[in-house]
Amino acid sequence: MKKSLLSLAVVTMFASSANAAEVYALDGVTVDVSGDVEINYFKSQDKALDPELQVAEGNFGFNLNYEMTEDFSVGGVVDFDANNETDDVTRGDVYLSLNFTNVHTVTFGVQPTILDDAGIGDDFEFGFTSYVDNLDSSGDQVIKYKYDGGEVFYAGIAFSDHKNEDNFTPGDYELDGNIGARLDEVELTLYLVNAEINGEDERAYVLEGRYVLGDINFAATYATSKAENTGEPDTDIDMFGLTASYSRGDRFTYAAGWANIDNSDNSDRINDLYVNVAFDLSDQVQAYAELGFTDEDNTDTGYVVGMSASF
Repeated sequence: MKKSLLSLAVVTMFASSANAAEVYALDGVTVDVSGDVEINYFKSQDKALDPELQVAEGNFGFNLNYEMTEDFSVGGVVDFDANNETDDVTRGDVYLSLNFTNVHTVTFGVQPTILDDAGIGDDFEFGFTSYVDNLDSSGDQVIKYKYDGGEVFYAGIAFSDHKNEDNFTPGDYELDGNIGARLDEVELTLYLVNAEINGEDERAYVLEGRYVLGDINFAATYATSKAENTGEPDTDIDMFGLTASYSRGDRFTYAAGWANIDNSDNSDRINDLYVNVAFDLSDQVQAYAELGFTDEDNTDTGYVVGMSASF
């Protein structure tokens, strides 16, 4: 029997809370803890770099929720991340949330923007190189609104201000949003971005489509962006990508993806390809292996083997 994207979306809404451990619940107040650890042996596609054992992810966080009324709750999230480059534990997301009738959610603080939700690949390390991947879609001063009742339509908008932040100039900001629809086995999402970063005007849109056919999930994306900087040539990026994943109901999942990228900074179009297999040792523990191919100059085939655990 086919699973519709609508039913999958409803499951996803509660996935984060289901993967967390509840440590306190009394009088409408709940406290959850969650964490992720991922270690892998990674060979970059950069020929100059040797394979290395690395911390791909390491974080720990608290999620607090206060049920004010039947239709209104206030929450807070505090995360800490293990920084693989500096060997330090750094502050992750820190934000407050207001939830109305489990449909409207407003969050403000240190967090990702709406654009962070974009992406169709089931990759681990060798996803598509595009504007979406290169842009740091998070900030210290983010206000975000999401509308999603688990029904057909959903939407969101976020504003990231960079006042008084290092490495930014006065007036820097990012404004992005999305609108999407779930129609049985089909889901369509459009993302729009407008930003000004260090004197560079950036605009982009990303269109994504997903289709469920039995045990196979297909997805496609088209992304285009333009960066304009006074006195310098514009940078245009166009990307088209396809992905597919297959799981027959056992613990194995197989995935592959291909993208063609046209970057005005390069004379040739670039093709990226990844294939991987993942094995679920349990609901929270996964092992995986992946190969990453590209025809970009001065690159090599990349590979990664790793394991992740979460709660």
